[in-house]
This record gives sequence, structure tokens and C-alpha cells, in this order.
Amino acid sequence: MTSASSDLIASLFSTLLSEAKKVYDATPAMQGFAKWPTDLTYHHQAPVWIPAIRQLTLWENNHPLHKATQSILPYGKWKQTYTEQEVGYGFLQDYGYIELFGPDGHFRSDQVRGYVGYWGKGLYYPWHHHEAEEIYTVISGSGYFEAEGKAPVTLTSGQCQIHESNQPHALTMKESAILTLVLWGGAGMAGLPKMGTIS
Repeated sequence: MTSASSDLIASLFSTLLSEAKKVYDATPAMQGFAKWPTDLTYHHQAPVWIPAIRQLTLWENNHPLHKATQSILPYGKWKQTYTEQEVGYGFLQDYGYIELFGPDGHFRSDQVRGYVGYWGKGLYYPWHHHEAEEIYTVISGSGYFEAEGKAPVTLTSGQCQIHESNQPHALTMKESAILTLVLWGGAGMAGLPKMGTIS
């Protein structure tokens, strides 16, 4: 990789971070959930390809964060938490996320984790839970959110759902795919989700 291409990639991720910050600044629920991290430093990450990049490339939407996400698709360290045994082959073809900032993020932070996550139309993200507290903000598309102790709700661009520590929740993409900005905070920020509910 040349120095120029490294600079270009860093610039694209800086734009992505800037657009995520604009969403945060325009969303009181996110501001109340956690402070924007003050220790952010950019770290180049080796890109990891996932099948969902193909769908994201073709998904047209004018939201600035959606477009900024598309600009880094070939350069992101894309992740998938789950195995095929847990969620099925089809799920893994149309799902993935990047850690925009956090201990393993494109921008390092030890204060809060921020993800950009995608799930394709028709996917069912089964009930799961995690110790970390979480807020979803929908960027584009929509999803049907379920959480223990809350009424189910369909959320669209700009709307949020908060999950408390170890509160089981699920997500179904009934009408369209969904792109989200997700923050994790509190105890357990370094952990991973666990499938199922808490017995």
C-alpha cells in the first residue's frame, strides 16, 4: 500500500467518524447514553471482507453516514460475532459490522465502543444479551426491535432503542435492510453477546 493510498483511507475513515459524530450530536438519547470519546486515535486496520459488502455496495440511500459507510467498504475490518451453527448460513451472508471506535476500532478508545452494523432484509437476529449497555440508532432502513420488558417497536432513521445490561433483545428486518450506529458502554464493554435469554 502506498503512502497516498494510506492517507486516502485515513481520510475516508475520518469522514465516517465525523458523520457518526453528527448523528450523535443530533440525537439526545445517544448523548444521554454516553459521552463522545475524547481519546480517539486513528489506527490502520487490515481489511476483512464479508459477503454483506456486496449488498451494502448496491444499497442506495442519501443519509451522509450511509454514504460514508459505503466509501470505506473495501477498507473496513468487518466482523461477524456469531457462527453458522448459531445463526445459520444465510444470516452470515447478509450481516456484519465494523468497530468504528473502541479497543479494537479503526479509532482506538478505552472509553466507549462505537459500531456501524448492517443486517439484510428478511433476517431475524435471535434473542441475545450482553453485560454492556447498548444504544442502537437507525441510520437507514428499518427494524422491528424486541426487548424483554419493553413493547416491540419498528424503528426507522433517527430513532433509537436502548438495551440495559443483560437485557435480552432481538431484531427482525421485516420491511428493509437496516444500517445502525451502535454504542456500548458500562461494565462488560470488552465482552461479546451471548445467544438466548437469561434463565
